[in-house]
Amino acid sequence: MRNSFPKVLIVGQYFDLSSGGGITMTNLFKGWDKNRIAVAGERISNPDYSVCNTYYQLGYTENKRRFPFFLWQKHDASGLMPVKQPPQGQSPSPPLLVSKKMQLYNRFLHFSGLYHYTRRLRLSPGFAKWVQEYSPEIIYTQLSSLELIDFILVLNKQYNLPVIIHIMDDWPSTISKNGILKSFWHKIIDKHFRLLINNSKILMSISDAMSEEYLHRYGKQFIPFHNPVNEAHWMQHSKTDYRANDPFILLYAGRIGTGIQECFFELAEAVKELVEKGLKIEFHLQSTSISYVIDEIREFDFVKIKKPVPYEDLPALFASADVLLLPNDFDAQSVSFLRYSMPTKASEYMATATPILLYANAATAVAKHAAKNKWAYIVTENNSKILVAAIEELYHNEELRKKIGNIAKEYSINHYSDVKVNAQFKQAFIAQKHDSNL
Repeated sequence: MRNSFPKVLIVGQYFDLSSGGGITMTNLFKGWDKNRIAVAGERISNPDYSVCNTYYQLGYTENKRRFPFFLWQKHDASGLMPVKQPPQGQSPSPPLLVSKKMQLYNRFLHFSGLYHYTRRLRLSPGFAKWVQEYSPEIIYTQLSSLELIDFILVLNKQYNLPVIIHIMDDWPSTISKNGILKSFWHKIIDKHFRLLINNSKILMSISDAMSEEYLHRYGKQFIPFHNPVNEAHWMQHSKTDYRANDPFILLYAGRIGTGIQECFFELAEAVKELVEKGLKIEFHLQSTSISYVIDEIREFDFVKIKKPVPYEDLPALFASADVLLLPNDFDAQSVSFLRYSMPTKASEYMATATPILLYANAATAVAKHAAKNKWAYIVTENNSKILVAAIEELYHNEELRKKIGNIAKEYSINHYSDVKVNAQFKQAFIAQKHDSNL
């Protein structure tokens, strides 16, 4: 029954088909009654309307900068956004460009310790009126900042609504690692975060490893919910022919940024060595991210920078490659940031039955998960010789590629099918709604 869907207000992350959090949320809420779901977020750009039609932009009247930083603040509009369906088959839009001047400004704010001071979200009269009219029963949020923590605390107190938190990566450990006031801000963020999780009804994580760590760290049970896959969509082009392309194609599709940058140069150097040995290999890179990585790596003639394709075209694209790359950086800060995360694309990669090459520190959740369940060929050492050998083995060994691909597909069917995962996700909300009505 569609009237059994709780009325949810999602705050922060909005539905999209380009970011990991947006894609995960879109897939988890797929099938929800659109009349019982609404989003409030900042700088909403190209939202996905397949799941939700109601978007309230938290603009200038809610996003208030403190003195004197408000003098440079843009006056983004606040209020309900009109529904603008994108053309069918539209590719993901690139992120908004950030000028070099703004990049330097943000670095200054982080180093000086002012970054977490400058911004705050407030409950404006217009937003408060809209929330009352919408009358949500539950708040769901993917937290990522101090101002969002405090805003959810305000909403929780004002409307006495149960809160469901879903953590995508271990930002509580890394958000205040830089700057001269890092210790001060770490204590503040930790205090406010613990207050919110103590006031929340359901806590969710992105992986089993994160749930285990957070139980130890915060003494709370976090239910793991990873990005589910629709079998009909993702397996329609599943690889069955494992004969190598000519040239052999290594493909990475996704985010380039914190924790996933230097690994591309290491992969490129490994491919370069094999190309010089006479192997025919191309390294395809597809991302909507704006990064120095793309500018520099395109200098290799075997690297092909590909334009993003519509989300619905990804299954065929992934299945057309010989190997899908899932790389992470190995420096301490990157490992700390990614330690308990599971990449959104991992379950989608698996579903296409294309073999995966995972290049990540052994301490990360994704490396431990792959080693345990054998859905990828893994390289857990930051060692060029081992990486070169891994790519070369995958290049020559068709049976190995087939074995890894089929194991991954089977694992995806058994653990990430949206029929099973979405039912469990929805049931968590229904149970909370029932408890609140008692």
